[in-house]
Amino acid sequence: MLGACRSPAIRPEPERQASNIKSLLILPFRDVSLLYEQNINVRCYLCGQVMTTGFVPDSAGTFLTSELISLMEKKQTYTIISSDGSQDILSGMSGTDNDPEHYLNLYVKAGKRAETDAVIIGHIFRFVDRKGNRASVVSPASVAFDLHLIDVDSGKIIWTGNFDQTQHPLSENLLELSNFIKRGASWVTAEELAKGGLEDILRRF
Repeated sequence: MLGACRSPAIRPEPERQASNIKSLLILPFRDVSLLYEQNINVRCYLCGQVMTTGFVPDSAGTFLTSELISLMEKKQTYTIISSDGSQDILSGMSGTDNDPEHYLNLYVKAGKRAETDAVIIGHIFRFVDRKGNRASVVSPASVAFDLHLIDVDSGKIIWTGNFDQTQHPLSENLLELSNFIKRGASWVTAEELAKGGLEDILRRF
């Protein structure tokens, strides 16, 4: 059974040309794993995408947020706004009520206060590190997270991306050959797997 949210998810608007978006507020990734049981499929309360939950260390949010900011700055397309001034608004994210309208309003409010055109918010569902080393593992790295781009003026989600992957040996899936080579033909850490996932998502941004 899917872990249901308390209210329907907000479906993203059809992707549109976002030429009017010049500045982005990148909010800290939100760890939503504690809202659910471990190792179950749940729906994102914003977009309805199904993800599998798991352990998330305290460092995962800081790592993903820092990597996202770094990758977005390399695009040189947008002015990236710090989220530091939005911490008072984000304090409202600590509750367990996953009402999509409540959180969407919080994110839009943060964007308006920062005087930015759009907001990016990410959720972490799973961030499990490998048990072993590069040559051999007892269990591989496994990561799941998503990203949402919210237009501040309209208050609409205009783009969403997600990554949900567990590294598997090449013998189990030959279609993973390109990823296997890209990862140095070795067992990667959760941080390395997540960084590659962010890069893949942002190629479609």
